[in-house]
Amino acid sequence: MKSIQLAARPRIDAFSAKRKSLKELSTNVNFGEYVVFVDESGDANLDPIDPRFPMLNLVFCIIRKDHYFDHVTPKLKQLKEAFFGHADLILHESDMRRKTGAFSILRDSDTHKRWMVQLLRWIDDSDVSVISACIDKVALTRRYAHPFDPYDLAIRFCLERTRQFLAVNNQIGRPTQVIFESRGKKHDQTAQLEFQQILTQANPLGHHLPDFTHYPLESLFIPKKANLAGHQLCDLLARPLAKWSFNPDSHQRPMQIIRPKLIAHKVFPQTGWRRPNRSGYSNYFKGYTRFNPSANDSHAPR
Repeated sequence: MKSIQLAARPRIDAFSAKRKSLKELSTNVNFGEYVVFVDESGDANLDPIDPRFPMLNLVFCIIRKDHYFDHVTPKLKQLKEAFFGHADLILHESDMRRKTGAFSILRDSDTHKRWMVQLLRWIDDSDVSVISACIDKVALTRRYAHPFDPYDLAIRFCLERTRQFLAVNNQIGRPTQVIFESRGKKHDQTAQLEFQQILTQANPLGHHLPDFTHYPLESLFIPKKANLAGHQLCDLLARPLAKWSFNPDSHQRPMQIIRPKLIAHKVFPQTGWRRPNRSGYSNYFKGYTRFNPSANDSHAPR
């Protein structure tokens, strides 16, 4: 099984001789106005479950292409150059948190404070719509004798809400690229299979089957070393969203910036989490995803 090959269209490859860029590819009038970046925090493993981070949080960042090219990417480049002297390094939330490698300069408290102010400002100024799905793996295994695959659950929710976003923003008939971070052949094949099964309704879960026919989505897998600003933005959002899903007091500073951008958020199974009250700055999509079959439901994998 292979990743989608785009017939009669150049495939994004940041390291090809001609260096076909996302911006060049997006000039095709057939494509939609938005691009979607995907990243995750945690993993889908159920045996064993890492007690230090027993959850999987999947994040979709939907960005208008003109804003992505004109603001998100150049502003991140400027930020990196101001602090590190070049824009070649890639932002890793875990490395930043541990202050390792190139981020060891953040061990200086003043530098760290200035960096966080500027980084959060970049996130705040980025006009991005965020969709998040957080799977509580411990609760999942306790509830189901044959648990659903956490990644499958998360990506179903995110893709359905992406379709809703595209419908609201008049993208009917216009292909939208969903860009995953390549994590190796096996991982990419698994993600690609689940992506296609959801779009074609080949492996339905529950009774509601969203129709993606009029809002075509195309998956692309690009390695982290391509240094895409969209993937780094997702990486910075994924962990705070995961922690906040189970502790509303967690990551209060970044969540003040993230919450107004959050258009859909799912925690499954629900174990006391409640959707935040709507405000004038953040309206959640109503949605129809049904991830609540009983433990003996026929849809549960055997």
